[in-house]
Amino acid sequence: MGTHDKKFPIAAYAQSMHDVLLVSSFAAWAMLLGFAPVMAYRLLVS
Repeated sequence: MGTHDKKFPIAAYAQSMHDVLLVSSFAAWAMLLGFAPVMAYRLLVS
């Protein structure tokens, strides 16, 4: 997806780092939103 530019070699690294952070933040939100109702249910049942 990114282009290799000899003038800005850090751009490819920055793009890949941005992709990793985007995916990991999505995973963290998905885990949080999936985990919160389960914990609320466990607290209400016990």
